[in-house]
Amino acid sequence: MLAQQSVQHIPFAPGPLLISRCFEEAAATLNGNLSESRTVRPQRRGAHADIRFTLRHLPNIKLFGAYWGEEAVAVSSTPLSSWHGILPLAGGIRDLHSGQQVKAGEMVLFTPGHEIDIVWAPGTKAIVASLEDQLLRNHVESAYDMSMPTLPERVLRIEQEHPALVSMDNLLRLTDAEFRQGGGLFGLPVAQQQLQSLFCENLLQLLPVHHRLNERRLLPRALKRALEYIHEHLEQPWSMEELVQASGVSRRSLEQAFRDNLQTSLLRYLQQCRLELARDCLRRARPGDLQLVDLAHRLGFAQPSHFTTAYKQAFGELPSETLARW
Repeated sequence: MLAQQSVQHIPFAPGPLLISRCFEEAAATLNGNLSESRTVRPQRRGAHADIRFTLRHLPNIKLFGAYWGEEAVAVSSTPLSSWHGILPLAGGIRDLHSGQQVKAGEMVLFTPGHEIDIVWAPGTKAIVASLEDQLLRNHVESAYDMSMPTLPERVLRIEQEHPALVSMDNLLRLTDAEFRQGGGLFGLPVAQQQLQSLFCENLLQLLPVHHRLNERRLLPRALKRALEYIHEHLEQPWSMEELVQASGVSRRSLEQAFRDNLQTSLLRYLQQCRLELARDCLRRARPGDLQLVDLAHRLGFAQPSHFTTAYKQAFGELPSETLARW
């Protein structure tokens, strides 16, 4: 894996973007190459910088190699407009929002809208990728015939063993090698487009929506429209008539499509989606920040006891037990 390479090797060279001993210059360089504003704060008074940045451009993706030297450095940002991933190759990164530690070979992934607030450990070298949100949305519409599912603003830690991260690592290795050989292939617009599509597909496989995308790739168009409507309105009240109208077919045809293609009923599918959303909310919430009664009502359960029973049947534990494991 890229994480096993020497600390002296900074990906996406030659042609450094920056070699500097000034933290202010590094912040200015980042702000000149990214849409969001970055603030850089060394964690020790009088810290000595030894900064090396590299950068390779694709039309809608930026790939950085980054090394801050042997000092701990905090980096924060304004809300992101792009997908932002950091893959430490040596050392590690701590996310101050969640307290998660990301070691070499793992990835931390920030969704658009999230604010970065991280600390780079001394000696950390990493790949940093910024992928435009509209690129991913266009890819989903083209490849899956649907809109990009809504995701809450969040930070995701991807473990080294995740199959999609292994694929992403291989893709980054290929890209790095091609650029080091001159990048002639990537100078062709069609090659750039295909490479960006590969990055989009790898990113989707890292997200918790990938199973929904995969299950819908070969589904009938009317069912895709219905599923898209359901997932976009999980936390909003809507009627069956509105869902039928969104699908473009009759209720009978829609219900038959659920049975034939998903081997479940429409109402059971809806309940499972709401339970999965509840589980995601509970996993991200701190104890005391979320009331189970409010969550049950927000997700369409008239009785909290019905929510608790359905949740335990689906996941083998009570909602309160999921929340307590924060």
